[in-house]
Amino acid sequence: MNTTRHTFISHPTASCALLKRITTGCLFLLPFIAVGACSSASHHADGWYPVADIPENMIEGDVIATTDDFESVILDTLSFPGTAFIEGRLKPEKIKKWADATEERIGKRIGFVYHDSVVMAPTVNCRIESGTFSINSEDRNLIIEIYKSITK
Repeated sequence: MNTTRHTFISHPTASCALLKRITTGCLFLLPFIAVGACSSASHHADGWYPVADIPENMIEGDVIATTDDFESVILDTLSFPGTAFIEGRLKPEKIKKWADATEERIGKRIGFVYHDSVVMAPTVNCRIESGTFSINSEDRNLIIEIYKSITK
């Protein structure tokens, strides 16, 4: 049996997504109830953000790079059968911000956020001056969906 774990951000926008899922027949139980939060919540653009350990996967700062900042992405479905991952590179004018942000986050996490959900949040080990990144998940279909969203 293939199970997939999606991590939702404890944020009012995530509550809006939850309410939409409930109305379409999918139910995810979350430890909070949002009343009237949909109209006042801000949406996070898809991209890379600083992410906290506690509370788990909470966005804790401004966007580092959005998908609009991506110069190129490649979908790899062949290297590891049954999996998929995205390799990408930022636009030249965004590389310094990426390098500075990754240096600032050494020992901390940055996360790729898609539809207000943290897909992955690795710990940064060093400054990344190349402007490259990868996005992966155990959910192959989610990675393919993200790739299609980025390249449309």
